[in-house]
Amino acid sequence: MEYKELHRILDQVTPSRDREEAMLRRLLQEERTANNMKTGRRAPKVAAAGLAAAMVLTTCAFAVVSGLDRRLLSYFGAGPEQEELLSSAAMVVDKELTDQGTTLHVRQVVADRYSALVLMDLTAPEGTVLDGDYYSLGKSVKATAPDGSKMDGWGTGWELLEDEDPTDNHISLLLNVNTIDGDFNFLGAKLTLDFEGLYDSNVDGKLLAEGRWKCTVTLPTEDPGRYVTPNTPIEVGGNRVTLASLYVSPLSFAWELGEGEDDLESMDSTALHGTREDWPERAFLTLEDGRTVPVGEFHFLLTTYKTDCQEADQGRYCFRLSEIIDPAEVVSVSLFGQSFALEG
Repeated sequence: MEYKELHRILDQVTPSRDREEAMLRRLLQEERTANNMKTGRRAPKVAAAGLAAAMVLTTCAFAVVSGLDRRLLSYFGAGPEQEELLSSAAMVVDKELTDQGTTLHVRQVVADRYSALVLMDLTAPEGTVLDGDYYSLGKSVKATAPDGSKMDGWGTGWELLEDEDPTDNHISLLLNVNTIDGDFNFLGAKLTLDFEGLYDSNVDGKLLAEGRWKCTVTLPTEDPGRYVTPNTPIEVGGNRVTLASLYVSPLSFAWELGEGEDDLESMDSTALHGTREDWPERAFLTLEDGRTVPVGEFHFLLTTYKTDCQEADQGRYCFRLSEIIDPAEVVSVSLFGQSFALEG
């Protein structure tokens, strides 16, 4: 690895001193384990001149694989104790795309069953001033599951991350993609992002930089959350329907409803979708230590009804939580005043 390349990686992911020491202890432990075992995972080999160089390179490589970009940690309001939980859902992309003088650097992706967040840096041509407060890229998003099925429905949102120099030609963007298909999920899917043009959405969609940037990322197959299918009755707004599934991950809290004694179409939409102020009391988790964690902002609230192409009513409702939690510590889920054990 060249000295210049090493510095580029260190600039991208700079672990704290405590994290460096923890990574080094773990690497040394893995090396001892590998030397004492005839089978199993082998400790990483690093070609370098001298032990000090080997330790620096190995620590750096480990940080790039598992370390979460500090801007993502800040976005989630996460501390060191939550970083490992989020890292299990993250992967480094590190794809740099340039067209018509504008460079889009796709840094990292964090994903679970229902949501994928894509961290990007964009550098427009010299002389372009990006000092607004909301930008977006013209986009097409596609996803293909490992079994070949395609994502038909999705929703997105853009976040402009904090900018150290708002008068220059560089910004950092976070794209939130949510799948709203009935059965599709992002685990192991190929996510294709096709962007065209940078727009200032506060000035009538003014085009600020031209270009087209396309890349495909294969998302992690390991689920960072817990998914259970209770298929049990639940009462919502005086109607008895079915709680088909529950899902809790560091990124999402979601549930699905189906027909029961009543169907979803006969219900008042307010009962299903509520208002922003109602949700923290309607939906929360209880942890092993007795604390409760309410929902935060919603990703999507979607109810679809029986048609010639759809056999039954179905609802899928997905939120961020008010804090990052370990799904393994969730004891129960409370929805609409009813409690359900999170078993499985």
